[in-house]
Amino acid sequence: MTNILFHSDNNDAMSYLLRNGFENKVDLIYIDPPFLTRDKYFLRTQGGPKLAFDDRFSGKNPLKLYLDSMYPRLINIWRLLSPSGSFFIHLDWHMVHYIKVVMDELFGYKNFRNEIIVKRGRRKNLMYQFKYLDRMHIANDSLLWYSKYELARFPLPMKEKEIDSKWMGFWSNVDRPTMRYRLFGHVPERGQWKWSRSRAAKAVKNYNFYENHYSDVPLEKYWVQTGKKLEFIRKRTGVKYAEYWIPPKNKAVLDNVWLDVESYGYSTGYETEKHEQLLERIIGQFSHPKALVADFFCGSGTTLVTAARMARNWIGCDSSLQAIRVAQKRLSNTNYELIRLT
Repeated sequence: MTNILFHSDNNDAMSYLLRNGFENKVDLIYIDPPFLTRDKYFLRTQGGPKLAFDDRFSGKNPLKLYLDSMYPRLINIWRLLSPSGSFFIHLDWHMVHYIKVVMDELFGYKNFRNEIIVKRGRRKNLMYQFKYLDRMHIANDSLLWYSKYELARFPLPMKEKEIDSKWMGFWSNVDRPTMRYRLFGHVPERGQWKWSRSRAAKAVKNYNFYENHYSDVPLEKYWVQTGKKLEFIRKRTGVKYAEYWIPPKNKAVLDNVWLDVESYGYSTGYETEKHEQLLERIIGQFSHPKALVADFFCGSGTTLVTAARMARNWIGCDSSLQAIRVAQKRLSNTNYELIRLT
């Protein structure tokens, strides 16, 4: 697989790829299209600002122009995406709700996975000077995550996080009658126990053995000494339900609020540059090494740089000459083919 950078309209680039055998072949697609902010965006250089792209969609109906522009591009993205792949579209409050409706139509409502909230970037704190406001400060962007097919499944996404061990209630309000059995003389009338009967019985036995023979050793130390495999359940006097022990962890399951990574970078002077932290998470969690990753609004090239560093193959595209120049500079140590379509 040769990495490819297109300097062209992305619809032309995607049509080129579809003609050349890439239908259903792209494992992960991330795009950061215009947001219809009605502003111009620049590449800031020592020689002065240079126009990177115009997000105004000038005309009598900018919203219609924007959606008419996005619609065929999203169709081609669906065609390129692999059956097990993921598509992430990065937007803000201007267009995320409109694009969500379009995506539900094109990809199917059941293929919508999550809206992910991401931190917008540096806070300017300029609002303290005003006594009255017409709106609150905007602190987040949104990622819409879609799959191509409803049955697609994905590895459990994790993030680095130190979590101490703790005891938690063993009863759950999920109503499964088959998981209601006698434990410490009590059968719940509703809800369920969290584990199967045999697993719970073994965990009770493990804790009883620890308490009878090693109670002078902290439970976490005992757990380490016994190979970090044992599970424990206990019943304390005065507590209605049994408790189970959760061991310490250095990773946590990701949810859809990503405030721990930066969304925007400020290293190139390209005004809408995305941060490598954000793309590291998306690429690392939702693709595998040697997978094919694409960004058809690649801008300053963050997706491509990150994919290359993480041993993924990549395809990028942008119509802006300023964007292509910045991306090429960042990719100077990476092998790729540059294709210009006119």
